[in-house]
Amino acid sequence: MLVPPLNLETKQRDSFLAKVMRSRHIYAVAGEEGLARVPSKRFRGREVALLWSNREDADRWASVVAVNPRIKTLTLGEVSSGVLPGLAKHRRFVGLDWSSEPIEGEFDPVDLGERLRLAALDHFIASARETGHVWTLEDAHGPAMVVSQTRPDILILPCWSEAGEAVARTEGPWRNMMPMDIPVETFLSAKLVWLIDNNHLVAPEFSGGPGSLELDPCDLQARFAEVRKAPVPA
Repeated sequence: MLVPPLNLETKQRDSFLAKVMRSRHIYAVAGEEGLARVPSKRFRGREVALLWSNREDADRWASVVAVNPRIKTLTLGEVSSGVLPGLAKHRRFVGLDWSSEPIEGEFDPVDLGERLRLAALDHFIASARETGHVWTLEDAHGPAMVVSQTRPDILILPCWSEAGEAVARTEGPWRNMMPMDIPVETFLSAKLVWLIDNNHLVAPEFSGGPGSLELDPCDLQARFAEVRKAPVPA
């Protein structure tokens, strides 16, 4: 049994997360038996479901890992709230950017889901600091809010670091909402304070479903403060 060194697995996982944070998508191959998977090289009887950070690699290996394959383009929210919990339920591991190497990483889906959420938070903070802006959805009555997945008595403010992510949500119940561009300093000093005063939470890079990150606004303020080593762009 060949097991990759821990630092090699960590690099593979972190490289995958960095790539999908930039593209905002993950790719899988689906065949006649569902999501493509291979036998685990470490645990007899266990399987490893395969995910890629770019479509080209998924296309390359599709016919190798599945019968009658098709490529599935997944949002980060779909992976966090649907794919990874499903794999955990079936006791499957996750293979990232699989390439049929003798040594391949096999990752726990629960741990990967948590790291995906934390990577999204890091991306939100870095992007907001770089551009100087945060995006929400609002109408004449105020910002779009959702009910917490874990605390049904609490409301949450969805927000994004990129305009396109906010625009993509202007459908369904939010079809009449307008994307609002908030300077990051105003977001920190006014919007988060308003959330604190009203006992609301905040959901950076909100994707919907149980995989969405829900934070106390004070925690988000503290995280911004931790990385404030350079002036925020005006």
